[in-house]
Amino acid sequence: MLSSLGNKTKRIILLALSALLLCALPAFAAEKIELWNGDIRKGSVSVRMNGTLREMAIDEVVSSLGFAPKNDGTSLVVTMGGKKIEFWNGSNIVRAAGTIISFPTPVVTKDGHWWGEGRSLLSAFDSFYKAIGQKAAFRWGDTKTVAAAQPAPQKQPAPKIQPKQSAPVKKPAQPAKPKPKAETPKAKPKQEAQAPAKAAAPAPKPRAGRKPIVVIDAGHGGHDPGAVANKIREKDINLRAATQLAKILKEKGVDARLTRSTDVYLKLAERTAFANKNNADVFISLHCNSMPKGKSGVAGFEIYIMALPSDKDAMNLAIVENREISGDAHSAAEIQKADKKTQLLLKILGDMQQNDKIGASTELTEVLHANAKKSGLPMRKVAQAPFFVLRGAGMPAVLVEMGYLTNAAEAKRLNTAAYRDKICRSLAEGIITFIETHRGR
Repeated sequence: MLSSLGNKTKRIILLALSALLLCALPAFAAEKIELWNGDIRKGSVSVRMNGTLREMAIDEVVSSLGFAPKNDGTSLVVTMGGKKIEFWNGSNIVRAAGTIISFPTPVVTKDGHWWGEGRSLLSAFDSFYKAIGQKAAFRWGDTKTVAAAQPAPQKQPAPKIQPKQSAPVKKPAQPAKPKPKAETPKAKPKQEAQAPAKAAAPAPKPRAGRKPIVVIDAGHGGHDPGAVANKIREKDINLRAATQLAKILKEKGVDARLTRSTDVYLKLAERTAFANKNNADVFISLHCNSMPKGKSGVAGFEIYIMALPSDKDAMNLAIVENREISGDAHSAAEIQKADKKTQLLLKILGDMQQNDKIGASTELTEVLHANAKKSGLPMRKVAQAPFFVLRGAGMPAVLVEMGYLTNAAEAKRLNTAAYRDKICRSLAEGIITFIETHRGR
């Protein structure tokens, strides 16, 4: 009996030792990528895949650049020289020194890191560095696999050391500071400096004297019909109107480009991303509205900009148009998710200073409103609400509700080429007036 008990004890001891040895070994291998600014290596950053997109640890980028961020779990903010770069958990919006940058996927916090899509992250820090007067040529270098246990000691001391160096933190803003960090092997920077020049390929800046560019977005499409009433689908009216507006603008010497020219589905973020890539002077998203049963008498033309909501109806409309961000579902639970994300955008807008694009969008709206009234369109209202489709636009942007499909008479008019032509000519004149006024600014 005693000998049997001794064997069990030995087995327990052996198992305990094995467990300790296993814990001492790295549990898995983590992927890291080198962050460079020109020929200067700034540090290694964790990488993860989100579907087909590569995301990097924002907090490690910030640490590599020598900044001490404010991180309250909801937002991560870096301040330098009176300028800020701001990230919000669960949002596609990133603001870099006042410039709004739209990320293809929301920034998220997971596994102890803040994650953001790699290319967009470089663009955000480029904007921030230029705003504080520093050289900005950020790029990603080689990736490498390291043991998960190795980077752990580097993560923990960083938050403790940085706050104590609050005064020296400003030194990254001085051109002389980066030179000591160029102690990496000199052969590698030369090889890697050529690759990013091809990969970065930002959209070309508008040339002087070029035609004004207007991006027209036909709302909804593909599996998303939008509003459906009186046997008419919103996505069809939107596409026909967008095509007509593009034709009229081209006749007037404007380079008009469509986010979609066929019945295809585009994510909300893809629409403004297309406008940004094409360096548009104006972005306009065309839609048709609807009302619940019992309110079929409501009709009229409406224009919206993205800002804090002007009234309850505007807020409700934004929640409906933002439904895609909750998986495009229609259940009460999923609609509630859309509501929560729209509320998050509201908080972000509330935290942000007034953006010059909001001011310019307001001016565009005023011109479009004046032209609509002059054209005899049944103008219902001009309002503002947090529309995700407008959130990342780097130019004046408006969302137009051309009318209510739930109103039988208005739906019938919207389904005719003649009435849509009236709407589109009014919009075209307003857009051209706005561009001519603002191009010299």
